[in-house]
Amino acid sequence: MCSRHGQRVMQLVDLNGDGSITQSEAAALQEVKFLRWDGNGDGVVTEDEVVAAARKRVADRAAKRSASMDSNGDGRIERAEFDAFESERFTRRDSDGDGLITGDELRVRQRDRGRRGPGRWRAERRRDKMLPEN
Repeated sequence: MCSRHGQRVMQLVDLNGDGSITQSEAAALQEVKFLRWDGNGDGVVTEDEVVAAARKRVADRAAKRSASMDSNGDGRIERAEFDAFESERFTRRDSDGDGLITGDELRVRQRDRGRRGPGRWRAERRRDKMLPEN
């Protein structure tokens, strides 16, 4: 069974929907990634373009997170909105509802997100920051 990330990749890359990714389907994704990195479209990716793509991804994620916290849609995150967001996040992680988040609950959360430990998580985050959003 695929992780959520694996399922998302499969949905995006498996163009013919047969449950597997062919080399040509992977090549199509590779082309899209390169075009996103090649900011000026000259067929060459510079370090500046990679950094710009990474910054855009971080900015897009921050904007998405900010929008999800801004419950009244006024473009600002008030303390009450922040607290409500974090409280709901805690409640999601506290799967048994006992008011405590145990190591087991964190491990389940990591597993459900397709993570296999902190070392891999950091490596994936470093790699993912270099890839443009899909």
